[in-house]
Amino acid sequence: MPTSPARRETPAEPKTEAPPELRLERRAYERDVHRTGMAELSPVLKLVAASAAALDAFAPTIATELMLRHFTRPRRKPRGDYFQSMPAGAVRLAIAHEDIELVGWEWGSVGPKVLLVHGWEDNSGSMLGFVTPLLSLGYRVAVVDMPGHGLSPMRGTHLVDASIALAATVRELGPIESIIAHSFGAAAVCRMVAEQPQLMPRRMALISPMQNFAQHLSIFADIARLSKSRVDRLRDRVERMIDGPVDAVCSMPAIRSLDLPGLVIHDLHDPVIAHSVGARLAEEWRGARFVSTANLGHRRILRCPRVLEELMRHHRAPNSG
Repeated sequence: MPTSPARRETPAEPKTEAPPELRLERRAYERDVHRTGMAELSPVLKLVAASAAALDAFAPTIATELMLRHFTRPRRKPRGDYFQSMPAGAVRLAIAHEDIELVGWEWGSVGPKVLLVHGWEDNSGSMLGFVTPLLSLGYRVAVVDMPGHGLSPMRGTHLVDASIALAATVRELGPIESIIAHSFGAAAVCRMVAEQPQLMPRRMALISPMQNFAQHLSIFADIARLSKSRVDRLRDRVERMIDGPVDAVCSMPAIRSLDLPGLVIHDLHDPVIAHSVGARLAEEWRGARFVSTANLGHRRILRCPRVLEELMRHHRAPNSG
């Protein structure tokens, strides 16, 4: 079904300081995250996990549905977080995706376009540090909050849904010269490229890339401390939801088919997605360069000056192939 063109409107000036209730919400969120970026059990998820365990003995189907709801409902960062660091000149976008409108932002009016894609339980704010340097190289830059994330409507989502949302974004904003994606977002980009190769950009950079849907499920199961039998039931339920095997939703086939300039960056001490995942993806990607960092974990890698330098090196010549 065709989607309507992305609507653009100039945003109101961002507030210089988040209101008190947002500051309290932010502190609560930060208390619930390891220093390296690995989410701990939130009070809600602790209650859900305990309830699911209690239900498991006599109502396993209800217990599985309860866990599915929380697997597909990302915790949201405080909505106002990234307004404080929004680069000047942002134009707000409204991108049609199924029954909702995704919120995005765009900078610049000339030059090739770079799309920045955030990870799970994150938002476009995590990618804003790349905007001004890319503009200085002559690019236009766009970001989008994935379904259930940031300023986009709250709803259930998953890797397949995110890849469809990205495809809608690229169709509306394209042609896209380059995509820079983090974690879950990297896997969604790879799935989009595998399913719709006509949307492939001319270059890509993946940071701390997630390999596949099964890995996302495994990360959630570890955080929620699910038993093997409960993981198996949740996996079966997810496969019914996406109408196919979880293992088929994987970055590797897309990576092997790529023949474009690539960059993969991964931290040796990433506690969420092993460094070996990024190394293997880079090895299978013809023409890709692999960069390792250390002691940055899973999210702080996005704020590392060396990572920014490597990304700018990868994008030095906007009009080259």
